Amino acid sequence: MQLLRDGLKSSNIPVVEELSITIGNVEYLLIPCSVDFLGFPVSDEVVLTVVYLVQPGDEVTQSDLRNFRTSILDKDDVFQPDFCRNVVFYGSSDDKLELQCGAKEELESWNTQCYTFVANKATAPPGPYVSTRGKTWQPWRVYRDHNATLMCAFKPSPDQAGSLVTLDTPEAGTNQRVIVPSRCYFKPSKERPLDGARITIKDNIDITGHKTTLCNRAWQELYPPCKKNAHCVQVLIDAGAVIVGKAKLMAMIIREEPLEYVEFTAPFNPRGDGYQVPSGSSHGGAAGIASYEWLDFSIGSDTNGSGRKPAQYNGCYSIRPTHGIMDTTGVVGQFAEFDMPVIFGRDISRFSEFISVWYRDSPKPRIPDSVFPKFKLLFPLDYLPTINNAQTQLLVSFVEGLERALGVERTEISLADKWKADIPDGSENDDLAEYLKLTGSYPYYYDAYHALQPFCKEYQEKFDKYPFIHRAMQWQWSVAKKISERERDFYWRRSEIYRKWLLEEIFEDDSPDCTTIMVLPIQEGHTNYRDVELPPYYILSGYSSLNMSPMMKAPEVTAIVGEIEYYSIVTKRDEPLPIAASVIGPPGSDLVLVDVVEKGLKAAHMPTEVRTGRFV
Repeated sequence: MQLLRDGLKSSNIPVVEELSITIGNVEYLLIPCSVDFLGFPVSDEVVLTVVYLVQPGDEVTQSDLRNFRTSILDKDDVFQPDFCRNVVFYGSSDDKLELQCGAKEELESWNTQCYTFVANKATAPPGPYVSTRGKTWQPWRVYRDHNATLMCAFKPSPDQAGSLVTLDTPEAGTNQRVIVPSRCYFKPSKERPLDGARITIKDNIDITGHKTTLCNRAWQELYPPCKKNAHCVQVLIDAGAVIVGKAKLMAMIIREEPLEYVEFTAPFNPRGDGYQVPSGSSHGGAAGIASYEWLDFSIGSDTNGSGRKPAQYNGCYSIRPTHGIMDTTGVVGQFAEFDMPVIFGRDISRFSEFISVWYRDSPKPRIPDSVFPKFKLLFPLDYLPTINNAQTQLLVSFVEGLERALGVERTEISLADKWKADIPDGSENDDLAEYLKLTGSYPYYYDAYHALQPFCKEYQEKFDKYPFIHRAMQWQWSVAKKISERERDFYWRRSEIYRKWLLEEIFEDDSPDCTTIMVLPIQEGHTNYRDVELPPYYILSGYSSLNMSPMMKAPEVTAIVGEIEYYSIVTKRDEPLPIAASVIGPPGSDLVLVDVVEKGLKAAHMPTEVRTGRFV
């Protein structure tokens, strides 16, 4: 057959072949290593092997191998016993290594058929490998995003240059492939404290070579791939994190309930009956953390609840950092005065190390137990108790845990009454709820509308048509169009007065020896089914608990404090509904809050780590 006809020339277009294997019922994608360091004969046969690191002069004992198996291999979700068919002692030749009899017996118990010695000086991490076609490969385990939490998943570039390649043509539907490397390959250190941590990134945060879509097809169509990573992503990569994919968000970073999803499939919340809304614009990241044990952390963002609401609904921990404590370059938002990246995780004990790395380039936050040895614990009567008694009982139990852990008694306070007594903006403005009614949203709506108009104009110019904008955004814009710049500034002035009053009179931010913290509910704990009739559009009051930390530019840690039962109309049985408490402190108290929340949970005999799936 004549493949090149007259007049046609060959081109240097690379054809990338994807190799995968299946062991038992587990699928692996083979990622090529930069060098063939194992030296197996060139063959199409697939050779499974485990690399065990040694040095010349070592004595390998049965205890050494047994400890390697139990503490490293068996704790890895990529490893399977079949990899032990071949074991490579990597780093020394046979004649310079002593393999004791007990070690050989241990290999027999692993069903090892062959063990070899490689004196190669090239660096190689321990763990499972595959040799085939004259190359050495890392087997990355294939999982499925069965809860539709991701826009796309990543794999390393073929040239091992450190860049990421989209794993599949993104359909942003259900059951998309996700791959993860063996945890054996990584060893956290002072230089790389997050080495091997698997993380997803909300799709309003830039990643080199990929489009930031905002879950809007018009935005995706208009803007090119990003030229560099967002700062908050690069810091994590430098610390050794593995970015496995981009998480979905509510389109354009505002409300989009599952029934309002037009262009993509809304993520599924795994908790309870599996048909509760995931809630909030960062819902893909929170749903992923609640769904998948192979995922360690997820990065989202929060404006006025879009990180904290998903934490409660999906039953995981989160922190909204102090505003301005980190560089937000490369994070697409709508209101710079409120927008902040957030993190989600299942283990609150891992948050201190994570945020210490994440805040690397920022002024040092306050350190727990040293700068502020005393605490004041506020119990705001404006928000507690809630109308759900079971939810209130859990929140009170957590507060009691904080009292025991900190050695203090709660101080009940009414912000509304204190405001009325202080009258920070004159006696004519002594009603706090009325004063804040539009304060939290009007400046946000105004800035967001004007920030997005260039997008609409550029799209029209390029495609000769108007971009698709979903109805919630259209409603918000209809409100924003009626807000004058003067009104925007009027309400922003109120926001600043409220912030100053909170910091000085409520949280006593200038206190030299005491940290004031406040416990808040996220929202009333109740069911909210994916197919429920859509709620009406409304303006979130600045008096809402969700607006306190953004307006105060303060950190807020959201923690799961338990579950309450509800009878599901889907499963026809009782199901668990996660309940969260949020703890706010003054700006810079991020690490203090994480430490306090962990201690409070332990003192209240509440878990500091949640599970995946139906129950927390």
